[in-house]
Amino acid sequence: MGRKNKTMEDKQDRPPPRKNSTKIYRMSRQTSLGSGTSNETGGGGARKLSHPGSRIQWEAMKKEYRRQNSQSQEETGIIFDHLAKVQGSKSLVRGRTGVVYDERMAKHYCLWDPSYPECPDRLHSILKRCDKLGLLVRCERVPAREATVEELLKIHSPSHVGLLSATSHIKDPTHLEQISAHFDYVYLSPSTCESAFLAAGSSLELVDAVVSGRLQNGFGIVRPPGHHALKDEFCGYCYINNVELAARQALDHHKLSKILIVDWDVHHGQATQRAFFSDPRVLYFSIHRFENGLYWPHLRESHYDYVGAGAGHHYNFNVPLNQTGLGNSDYLAIFHQVLLPVAYEFNPELVLVSAGFDAALGCPKGEMAVSPGFYSHLTSSLMTLAQGKLVVLLEGGYCLESLSESAAWTLSALLGDPCPPLMDPICEPSPSMRESILNIISVQRDFWTCFRYQGPCSKQQEGSKVTRGKAVGQNEKVAEEMKEKRGVTWPKHTPCPTFIDSEEKESYPFKTRGMLSGQSQDKINEINTKLKQLREKECFKDPPHYKLCLAYDSRMTQHCRLNKKDARPDSETPERIQRAWECLEKFDVPQKAQILEPRQATREELELVHTVAHVDTLFTFNKLSERELESRQNHYNSIYLHPSTNDCALLAAGCLLQIVDNVCNGGSTAGVGVIRPPGHHAEPDKPYGFCFYNNVAVAAKYAIQRYKMKRVLILDWDIHHGNGIQHTFYQDPQVLYISLHRYDHAGFYPNSEEANYIYVGEGEGRGYNINIPWNQRMGDSEYMAAMVQVVLPIAYQFNPELVFVSAGFDAAFGDSIGGYNVTPECYGHMTRLMSSLAEGRLILGLEGGYNPETTSHCLAMCAKALLGDPLPTLKLETPNNSAVLSITDVIDIHKEFWPALCFQVDFSTDDVGRCGYVSKRIDYETSPTSSGSLPSSSSYPPPESSPSSGTSTPFVSAPSSPEKKQDVGDSQISPESHQGDCGDEIELTNVNLTPQQSVRQNTRQSGDGSSGESNIGKTEQGSRTPASPSQAVHCEFPPSSATKKKSISRRHDMRYAKSDRRLEALMAAANSKNLVRGQTAAIITKSHCEVCCNMDVEYGMSAIVEQCQKLGVWQKCVCLPLYHATEAEILAVHTQDEVNTVITPARQCIQHSQPVNHTLAATGSVVSLVRKVMSGSVQNGIALLPSERHPLSDQCVIPVAHLSEIAIAVYSAFGEHDLKRVMIVEWLGEGDISVQSMFDTDPRVLIFSIHLNTDWDQGRAKKTDGKSHNINIGLEGSNLQHEDCYSVFFQVLLPVAYEFSPDLVLISASHQLFLHSSHLHSFLHWQQTRLLGSLAKGHLAVVLKLGKYSEFVTEDVAAILCALLDDHLDVKFSGFSSPPSPRVQASILNVMSEGRTSWDSLKYHAQMKAVAFHQPMEWSGTSLDLAPPAFKECKVVSESRDVCLVWGEGMEKHWNPEDSTHVEKPQRHSSIVQCLKDFELDTRCHRIKGVPKAGQEELKRVHSDYHLKMMQSLRSKDPAELRALGDTFDSIYFHRNTDYAASLAVGSTLAVVGSVLKGETGSGVAVVRPPGHHAEKEEPCGFCFYNNVAVAALHAINVYGLQRVLILDWDVHHGNGTQRTFENDPRVLYVSIHRYDHASFFPGSRQANYDHVGVGKGQGYNINIPWNKRGMSDGDYMTAFLEVVMPVSLMFKPELVLVSAGFDAAVNDPLGGCRVSPQCYGHMTRLLTCLPAKVVLVLEGGYNLDSLALCVALCTKALLRDPLPPLQPHFAPCQSAVESLVNVVSVHSKFWPTLDFNVKKPGSDALTAVTASLERVTLSSEPTPDSRSGRQGEETVLYGEARGHQEEEGGACGEATGGGGSIPLMELVGAQQLYAVVPATWCPHLEQVQPLPSTGLTTSDACHECQDHSENWVCLTCYKVLCGRFVKEHMLFHGVSEQHYMVLSYSDLSVWCYACDQYVDNPVLHEAKRAAHRDKFGEEMPM
Repeated sequence: MGRKNKTMEDKQDRPPPRKNSTKIYRMSRQTSLGSGTSNETGGGGARKLSHPGSRIQWEAMKKEYRRQNSQSQEETGIIFDHLAKVQGSKSLVRGRTGVVYDERMAKHYCLWDPSYPECPDRLHSILKRCDKLGLLVRCERVPAREATVEELLKIHSPSHVGLLSATSHIKDPTHLEQISAHFDYVYLSPSTCESAFLAAGSSLELVDAVVSGRLQNGFGIVRPPGHHALKDEFCGYCYINNVELAARQALDHHKLSKILIVDWDVHHGQATQRAFFSDPRVLYFSIHRFENGLYWPHLRESHYDYVGAGAGHHYNFNVPLNQTGLGNSDYLAIFHQVLLPVAYEFNPELVLVSAGFDAALGCPKGEMAVSPGFYSHLTSSLMTLAQGKLVVLLEGGYCLESLSESAAWTLSALLGDPCPPLMDPICEPSPSMRESILNIISVQRDFWTCFRYQGPCSKQQEGSKVTRGKAVGQNEKVAEEMKEKRGVTWPKHTPCPTFIDSEEKESYPFKTRGMLSGQSQDKINEINTKLKQLREKECFKDPPHYKLCLAYDSRMTQHCRLNKKDARPDSETPERIQRAWECLEKFDVPQKAQILEPRQATREELELVHTVAHVDTLFTFNKLSERELESRQNHYNSIYLHPSTNDCALLAAGCLLQIVDNVCNGGSTAGVGVIRPPGHHAEPDKPYGFCFYNNVAVAAKYAIQRYKMKRVLILDWDIHHGNGIQHTFYQDPQVLYISLHRYDHAGFYPNSEEANYIYVGEGEGRGYNINIPWNQRMGDSEYMAAMVQVVLPIAYQFNPELVFVSAGFDAAFGDSIGGYNVTPECYGHMTRLMSSLAEGRLILGLEGGYNPETTSHCLAMCAKALLGDPLPTLKLETPNNSAVLSITDVIDIHKEFWPALCFQVDFSTDDVGRCGYVSKRIDYETSPTSSGSLPSSSSYPPPESSPSSGTSTPFVSAPSSPEKKQDVGDSQISPESHQGDCGDEIELTNVNLTPQQSVRQNTRQSGDGSSGESNIGKTEQGSRTPASPSQAVHCEFPPSSATKKKSISRRHDMRYAKSDRRLEALMAAANSKNLVRGQTAAIITKSHCEVCCNMDVEYGMSAIVEQCQKLGVWQKCVCLPLYHATEAEILAVHTQDEVNTVITPARQCIQHSQPVNHTLAATGSVVSLVRKVMSGSVQNGIALLPSERHPLSDQCVIPVAHLSEIAIAVYSAFGEHDLKRVMIVEWLGEGDISVQSMFDTDPRVLIFSIHLNTDWDQGRAKKTDGKSHNINIGLEGSNLQHEDCYSVFFQVLLPVAYEFSPDLVLISASHQLFLHSSHLHSFLHWQQTRLLGSLAKGHLAVVLKLGKYSEFVTEDVAAILCALLDDHLDVKFSGFSSPPSPRVQASILNVMSEGRTSWDSLKYHAQMKAVAFHQPMEWSGTSLDLAPPAFKECKVVSESRDVCLVWGEGMEKHWNPEDSTHVEKPQRHSSIVQCLKDFELDTRCHRIKGVPKAGQEELKRVHSDYHLKMMQSLRSKDPAELRALGDTFDSIYFHRNTDYAASLAVGSTLAVVGSVLKGETGSGVAVVRPPGHHAEKEEPCGFCFYNNVAVAALHAINVYGLQRVLILDWDVHHGNGTQRTFENDPRVLYVSIHRYDHASFFPGSRQANYDHVGVGKGQGYNINIPWNKRGMSDGDYMTAFLEVVMPVSLMFKPELVLVSAGFDAAVNDPLGGCRVSPQCYGHMTRLLTCLPAKVVLVLEGGYNLDSLALCVALCTKALLRDPLPPLQPHFAPCQSAVESLVNVVSVHSKFWPTLDFNVKKPGSDALTAVTASLERVTLSSEPTPDSRSGRQGEETVLYGEARGHQEEEGGACGEATGGGGSIPLMELVGAQQLYAVVPATWCPHLEQVQPLPSTGLTTSDACHECQDHSENWVCLTCYKVLCGRFVKEHMLFHGVSEQHYMVLSYSDLSVWCYACDQYVDNPVLHEAKRAAHRDKFGEEMPM
């Protein structure tokens, strides 16, 4: 098959050659090195393998070889002295392993929390385990020492080192804990400083020893850890950054130029990253848990697209782990696909490892599943780098057992011990891991030439060059050639950096206790079992005495050519092994190895592979004459014979078998057979290609048979394909054969097509034969690429028990037959990498290699690798295209069999975030070490432009606040902002760029050649342009050497819980497809006495049922059979005595002889109903309990016991179903405490009792674990009105209910509460039932106790049934127009005041101002006036409940021709449509098709003629004109089809409105684009062209005659166009919930603030709810909805509700920066359906395709009345949201009485004087900051209107910097009501305030430490002036260290207490405040 003289018929069977490869193939067959010659005589004569080509003679070949060697390196890429490194490596002998530790490091421990995870036992457990295994005695102990202050100051600030030193003198645990609370995850003890100094100094000593060569490597068993320690801040258990300090020492002292830092701690080492972010000398590689930002440290900079800055661009690698449970397979994929390729290309001089073992199995912090033994494999692979100079420094790890085991395995690997077998098989990496790896490759592939195995990124890359001059433009050609040839299609991969910001940035005081969340006992048992199994499998074994054994026999040299004239030095000669052995002796290898006694293989052993005939034939050779041998050899392919040939071949095979015995019996770890003749060509039945017996094949079969090996790996790197081995094991799954060989399209020996990659094995052996065929000259780069891309991933997945290497060295440089350029050191590296497998059992058997000098050195390097000696470094270049193509071919074929090969993708064209972060402003000489978030390259950064990103300090806040600014020159940059991918240096200014601006800014230059951004983003007045919704890039650069101090964003464990809940919410939304509305059940107990029920026609239950049947609602219900409660069910609540009393005696009706027990029947009815609801049989239901008027005979005894039906049903449900929380709403009338008493101690039950005011204790509340779970509220019985009930619902009941998040809602209704008042209507029952039905996935059970006035409840029952059935109730409901009665207001405020300590929803409330100053009122008991009301008629309307949908592909014709990645793109539309189809909502809704465009008449209702003409002209414009026109508007791009799409969007909206108002459908959803709410009358704006909602509202008014339309705009951007249209129109109530950020968020209009209420007749009809910070979530939106939107909407009584449904506040949206869940949008929609109006949703924004689609789907399901996933429990609004809501309520309470809760109380008349004084105060929220000083302008600002982003712990009061007319608001009588956060009037630290110094106060004083003037505070104890949080936090450190807690702000004269963490206003402080006021304003402070 391999002969050259094949027939043409044979050639026709050859697969077609590659495209454009015909010529190459032909030439390879004729002239290629290594091609055989054809013996045309005799028809089949032997072809010899002895010379390079058929037409090149020996002398010509030597000339060609000399010519090649004469060429320059630049011409050939050849290293000339290819043996120089090898010969120089003779002295590279493995040194000792060092270890450094000190017991004094264990003195650092937490004084107040013995369970703290970072504890001394971590150190003790490691030392104990290593000592037990005898590892420590094998190491050289490095003396530990403390680092000097001078050394520490290289990386840390003086204040940092000083504070750490100061703690050693503090003995008080309380004081230490108070200091610790200022830092994230830190505790301090008196020994912390000593331990940290020891850890740092020990690290320095170890690095010095390794770099200087005194030690080979080392392990620093040190604590505390260090990689989180910032330049001037403790963080994450870390105080001094040991790794950074060690790296600096190596760089500065030892003058190293390349250091690799591998950080495999599960937490991102953000401090180490920042230290070297711009330093190209350090490659930082971090593998850490990230979960898209939800895992600590929650930093955006931990993402994959943070790739370095300046000169360090692309030297930063982050591998984010986005799920828990990742294990060995995932980490291996990281090493093989990313780390090893990059590390070899980087070629470091030292490797440092931040070795945290918290990713090990069992660690509660990491929650990963890496086995301890696997760390040995990771360490071993890194030891191939940097000549083995590796330093491992301990970081984290908090499961002591896995920590100690992992550390021991790491130390074992450093000592050179074999790696253990892995218990769990290596499998395919997880999808999230695959995504992360591909994302990293996508952003790094343009810089690192090792990343060449994926498809194209961008068409623009073709032919491009990367930074270091390596061409990568051919990647696409290679990939496309392979795919075209095989017709394959790779999956697309679009990198998209997802970052989910956390709920709130935590701040002082940080958590100092309970840092480790407990694991369940089951989890602990599971982990312990797994660890036990791992210890048994990955067990430590004493390594063999010898690392290496050798087998050699000089008798093997007897085999030679009989005709010496035919012998050539490049052939298979005896000299090969002679020179090889001599070289081994020269390198002292035999002296270190065990020399085995050679032997011959037996016939039985040979016949394991070869046929008997073949063996017999070879045994006859020694009997033949020389003439016969010469004649016989011509019958074989490339074979020569000698009488000693068989004996030598037997010795060669036998020597290899001796090695197998020695290695498998534990004599040595590995072995090398210096043997000949070679064997891998030998077929089972004939010799072939210099080979007689297949040595390696025989040895493999021998190992399988003799030692029961199940998996044997054979790696064949001989340049010729091992055809004999392949044929032997082609169907054998026990042997994995991998061959790297020269193929040349079957033109190289053995010229067999079976050497191609498509031959993968047969039968059970499919996939176990892997050919890697080379078709071009190869070298080290190509072979190493094949190792890491193919060989190692497959080998680890195969998990061999023994590894053989068919070690032919004819691919080495200088080999005349091979013609390749592989260096000896490359063979050594490949050997070292393979030695990690099979517990180090690796056996090399010499095959080819025909340059004796090169072969001998190659073999020596392999032997040294197996001895553990350091290896010379490799200099790898770009793998050539042919190699990339071959490797890609192999991967594509074998990924079917080996799932680890799963990284072949096509990167999307112009994919998002591919290039990573780039900046030129930072050089590594002044690398940043300050804290704070570094910039991102993502196209999806947080897009806001908050005031904190401005050039000035817009507000002054507490000096302990964690969010600080960093100064770069004169500018201050917000830690929230991020950097775009800017290829050019950009002037560092606060410029908010739209996508168009950001793109063009980098390409356009101004006339003077400067950057053209000078005027971008600025108004004519020079002020900042607010951020637009298109702001996909916010420019910021990392801090330079001049960077001011800025705190890290600190969080604690609460953030983990919040983040987890948010992820659960997203999953719940995606999984809500099957949540479809069920049926409604009804159960009635009339069947117990038919006679009575039929007689009592007027008043009985029969009348109720008859009335409901007339209305058509009873027939729609599922009637449940009567069920009597069992004794067991009752006993769960009541005693046996109570049960007996109820059951006996028998009771008999006087009208009927049937004994009855309606108590059991009533109880059973409730139990049955709840059971049906929770089992899913029905959605909800109603139980009608019997009337108390049932007539009993005189003989019957009325039982004195009372059964609690509700309690029995609830406990029955707890027992039968997985319930966690139940909410009971009691409408009790006169009150009944029986149910409340049943659940007094049960936190699972929340009881909300609404009753009439009686002498019953209204303030009674159940307390469970400090939480009130009984909420009682009294209503005024004499004059109850709708306003009272609604206020109770929206202000108290629903906020608490949503926070509680019940699984079941039970309504226990007694109509005595309502029947006495003529002001109430059945509509109230309908509406409130629907409101409660939104909770608990619709699991609602109504228990109706008919009461003695049951004759009047028929309409109420019908209304409740209508609500349960989702039928519309047609009533003339007049709504309400007055506030709740004073007594009800007082009751509500009483409850809120009582419950605010238990419920965050009551603590952070829109009415918190009223609550703060409410005095509890006692109400005297009143008798109930229960006069029957007038009859209330209602009618059920069976109108359509269908939801109409509209979408159209025509709206996708509008797109940005300049930027296909623009966020407002057609995919927004198509993704929603696809999601609706996936949820099957398109089939459940009525779709309106064929919608026409909106006409001119409709558009003119809103837009001007000029605007319409401009839009119509777009179609005739060319692209340049469209671009120029778009530049004239704010955040606008134009397409020729823009007018068509926008008109179609308006027309679609009108079609939905028309369908709803005509009654064809009940509600509607318009999936339209482009959006509309920004569009103004005269111009487009913010992606919007026509205002869809505004046109629709006026259409409804003008065409359908509507009088009241509510427009609710929940898009994250304010709908400036909609507001402008209706601000003077009282027919339209416009309510907008949007981000405002103090006018800095798009559209940046002052009119988006809360105080813009409309003009003229429209005053009060414009309600803006502005958010002033990013990160708003469900709690904020639901609070606004319940406490403002719904009360106002009910009072407005709309006929149509139009929702400007923008979903850019949703989770993960790239522009909004908020975190609203899809189900929150669903719940808001559901609440709107409770209004007496039609609801239509019109799509606006939303730019994350996944969350956008889910939000629309959930809103549609809400309109269909499907159950919704519940909102996550325990949510509450943030402080900033409450401030906004308080301001909204304050302004709009005069327009909407339902918001007015200012209860009149004594002393309130004093506020009249305040009002008069406030007339002089300018009410403004527009900041007028001085860009340099950071001071605010001249206007006085109320606290509620404070300028700037205010943290949850509170911002400062508005600064009074005006002239003589200014007044300090805190001193005004009653002015506290103006404050959303009320300063405390007292704190225990007022006693620290000392008298004023005699010199008074000078508010212009600079900071005592840094001389800064911008933001200073004065200590009221020692009166030292120090800077606050915007500068360097000197006051913070002073307050903590000196315990001086009371400080006064020189900016706004507020006083802050550090210890209480709050503002304080007390007369004790007035003296200091007056003195400061006199100095600041030149006048006395008004009193």
